Amino acid sequence: MDVSGYESFITSIGTNYLYELPNQGTGGSQSRFFLTTRSLRGTRVWKAIEVESRDHPQRLTGAKPVVLKVAWIRKARMSEKDIQTQLFDDIRAFAANPNWREHPLLSKFGEHGKDRLGRLLEGDKFRDLFLCASLDHMFVDSRIESPRSQHAGSTSSQESERSSTPEKVRVVTVYEEMCTALDDLSTLGEAIDVLKQTVAALQLMMVAGWVHHDISPGNILAFRENESNPWRLKLSDLEYARKCSDDSNELIGPPIGTPPFMPCEIRSQRRVMWSHLTDYNLVYDFQHDLESVWWIWLWLITSRIRDSAHSQEAYRRAFTYSLERGDYPRKEIWGGLRDYKDYLPQNVAGIFSVVEALRVKLLDLSSTHKDTPNSTEDNYERYSAAHVLFEESFSLLEATDDAWSCLALLKRRKHPHGEDQSGSQGNAPHVYSSRDIGNDNRLPSKVSRAESKDRKAQGPITASKKRKAAMKSPVEPPADKRVTRSMTNRKLDEDSRDVTGSRIMRSKTRLGKSKISGVTPKRAPPAKSATRKKL
Repeated sequence: MDVSGYESFITSIGTNYLYELPNQGTGGSQSRFFLTTRSLRGTRVWKAIEVESRDHPQRLTGAKPVVLKVAWIRKARMSEKDIQTQLFDDIRAFAANPNWREHPLLSKFGEHGKDRLGRLLEGDKFRDLFLCASLDHMFVDSRIESPRSQHAGSTSSQESERSSTPEKVRVVTVYEEMCTALDDLSTLGEAIDVLKQTVAALQLMMVAGWVHHDISPGNILAFRENESNPWRLKLSDLEYARKCSDDSNELIGPPIGTPPFMPCEIRSQRRVMWSHLTDYNLVYDFQHDLESVWWIWLWLITSRIRDSAHSQEAYRRAFTYSLERGDYPRKEIWGGLRDYKDYLPQNVAGIFSVVEALRVKLLDLSSTHKDTPNSTEDNYERYSAAHVLFEESFSLLEATDDAWSCLALLKRRKHPHGEDQSGSQGNAPHVYSSRDIGNDNRLPSKVSRAESKDRKAQGPITASKKRKAAMKSPVEPPADKRVTRSMTNRKLDEDSRDVTGSRIMRSKTRLGKSKISGVTPKRAPPAKSATRKKL
């Protein structure tokens, strides 16, 4: 890690670093020191311990391990801790309204659902659902250029132009809770229980007017004091969280998030209306966060359970990290145009029926979108109904065979250098977005110098080698392959196609409403032969 320009605050000690975070004491006159002990993700996320001082880097008495995250942000943007502070203030403001139960966003909630939300609003209990940043510090040095600006694949052309100037600063954030990522949990029952708590956290964000914008297994963390306690949600990575608004600057913006779990509309950059895509205004909204939860749910039961090789292969292309290829399988699934249930293990048939029924209802709910100048408020009823659908679906699971709750989940594949594909070791926490992985945040065609040397040593990559490599590729793609802004500037082949794969004609946008769940796509006419037989 380059610490030039920051020598007074960041010191290299062997393979670790000593961070001095100034202005942390009473009145901002005292520094605190943290020594990294193990890398959790390159030089971006570390396990660390608080020490006495720079001259005496000895562990403070009673100090517990913490997570130290390093991120580069533009000077004009708020740090994650500042975003979290503002979000919590907005949740408190909602709770302070004596008539909050009558809010339109809760119009579809029953009294039981409102009571559950009310308990979270009492005495800041809602904070327990989030991974809270304990402290942070912004290191400002005008001579330093962000590492991200050195990678053309990490930003759009406009973003790259801005980041080529020293407009970014290094922010160090400390978290006190060591957590486990959702995809590191041992059983399906544990994962779904944490996923259920995620919906509760999104309800809190919704009533405060915020969207998370990047719901993924790496950002859904679980925490418990000991093994006898149940897992508790710690929703993390609020770096891209923002207020949901009708600002014209947000319309048809570049998709941000984790591609395999990104909402279908956001990936396609078109609004899905029944059986086709439209050019209606597209703003990331509250239902999009919930759709990401649905994709994670589907991913867990199709691609994470042991002894499920058939379903893993069937759904492999649906959970690709590329926005340029393989998007059609996702449209098939989301549109209900192909049935994969025969590939699933019998022990998840009950839970799959719940997930599939939820998909049909969510898709039908999307068709009620009101495209108006005041779109956010005019769709409050739809957002409220979407949350109720998830609550009902989780309740239905109690009526299914509970044998699925004990199903073991696959352990993630280990990286050749000892780390797994998301950068953690064992139960190390994932308190970062995989956009925040420094030099690992690159296009598939970009490789490090070390990798380049390894490839040269292996000789030229032939077609045969490519086929063998593809056969050996894991079912789930590496977690550090994230969408970047420059990738979103490329046109998707399917952008102008509807969920059936056909090109959208003007007449299609005038079609009447028809539920896609009952639609059987027309079979394409047979291709004409190159030469006609003579009669």
